[in-house]
Amino acid sequence: MTTPVLSRVQPLWKPKGRATATNWVAVACCYVTLYVALDWISYIEVLPGSGYTPWNPPPALSLALIARKGLSFAPAIFVGELASTFAVTHFPTDMWASLVSGLVVAVGYTSAGVALRRIPLTNSRPIPVDAVVSFLAVAAAGALVVAVSDVSAMVALNALPARLAERSIQDSFIGDLTGILGLLPALLTWRAAWDRWKEVSPDARVIDVGVYALLLCAALLLVFGNAHEKELQLFYLMLPPVIWIAVRHGLAWCAIAILIDQLALVTMVALLNFSTGDFFACQLLSIVISATGLILGAVVTQRHYAEHLLRRQQAELARHTRLTTVGAFGAAVVHEISQPLAAAAAFAHSGKQLSAQKPINCELLRETVENVEQETRRAGAIVERIRRFLDRGELQWRSIDLREVLRRLSGALADEARTHGVALRVVAPTSAVIDADDIQIEQVLANLMRNAMEAAAHSVLGSGSVQATLSSSSGSVRIEIEDNGPGVAPDIVERLFEPFETTKRRGVGLGLSLSREVAKAHGGRLRLDRTGATGSKFVLELPDKKGAAS
Repeated sequence: MTTPVLSRVQPLWKPKGRATATNWVAVACCYVTLYVALDWISYIEVLPGSGYTPWNPPPALSLALIARKGLSFAPAIFVGELASTFAVTHFPTDMWASLVSGLVVAVGYTSAGVALRRIPLTNSRPIPVDAVVSFLAVAAAGALVVAVSDVSAMVALNALPARLAERSIQDSFIGDLTGILGLLPALLTWRAAWDRWKEVSPDARVIDVGVYALLLCAALLLVFGNAHEKELQLFYLMLPPVIWIAVRHGLAWCAIAILIDQLALVTMVALLNFSTGDFFACQLLSIVISATGLILGAVVTQRHYAEHLLRRQQAELARHTRLTTVGAFGAAVVHEISQPLAAAAAFAHSGKQLSAQKPINCELLRETVENVEQETRRAGAIVERIRRFLDRGELQWRSIDLREVLRRLSGALADEARTHGVALRVVAPTSAVIDADDIQIEQVLANLMRNAMEAAAHSVLGSGSVQATLSSSSGSVRIEIEDNGPGVAPDIVERLFEPFETTKRRGVGLGLSLSREVAKAHGGRLRLDRTGATGSKFVLELPDKKGAAS
């Protein structure tokens, strides 16, 4: 039974990090010094006959110490409370009452600090809203328990008159809670605030901090300008500066803004000698401002974090897309160079047959060999262009006449058309000069014309036919590739231009997808104009020189 209990208590007792005895003493001494100094600074508006004030930030140091360093520093809290009693408050005056009061405060805020260690108040990730709400609840509960317990003990030991018990509990609770909400969030998130400071550009820092300072000064001027009690009704004007920082930069900066806001408020109230009742009202409103700012800051921080995750996921998706592109690159190369290589093989076969004829037709054999060389070089150029296009998105721009391109393709595909039993016709009455990558555009047109020939070879209307028509309009050039084949199957019309969609038995499914991407890269578009049982028509539209220039 003892082992499970120790296994739960030991992580709480151990500090976060490795703390030697020397480190423990150094941290404890620093804590006690800061505790006493902070208690001395905040020892204002003291309730007569007691040592309770309506603003008491030292408990925030105690909670931060336990939350950050662990339960092993609990004795330091007791020592700090005693040192502050003897050096600053001198209440209670009785030794035994002082020891009891110090013990109650130490136990109360040590327990609250242990509870805070269970809440994810870390700088390594955005603090969720429910964690902020839990922090507010623990802080309020801890301050209330300490106030009731401490005042009850002092009344029982005759160190405090019973008539002051209710007011003492009120001042102790509100003072401790105000100090905790003002100082502790800043102590817990200052590293995140510094990281955010380094992320923000210098110009944004100047603007955001300047607007905050302007709003704060304006609020202080309106609230305290005439040092009249009625101006305290405008205390809600202290909220906009906190909201501004919370919305702009989230929880960490908002915690700093709340601390500055609270320090400015306390300083003005103390300097202008406002009554204790007015000071108490200000502190109640300060608690509301602090809680509102912290919750709003947490919401904004979570939103920023969600946007960061979205950007990271988009970057990861882009990386996977690039990997997919690399995989598709191999298929694209195979698809694109298969056509010129097939043509080169056909020409080589024709050359072999011509060389076996007697007598040898030297002129025709020479043209056939030149065609083999031309198609082989075209295959190499295609590989290089695809590599450059996928690597850097670059195109080799030059002026080309589409009428000459269509005529050249018509001659190059004549033998293939005869093999399919298809009549290939080009209608290009006028020249159409554009700026384009000639290899890319030729491959798009060759792919469309070959697809049309393969479709027309299965025409139900008799002999197959393919017609390429070139026309020009204002700012653009239009090329129509029309066949009288059986058309595109209805079930794939919507997905026709998607990668790996094909109607061919041995097709790769990249031809139309790559052709559309090339058209887009040239500022044009490729679309299926119509399809049916009597044939299909694809339309390629490209900007002419005037359209590209505009």
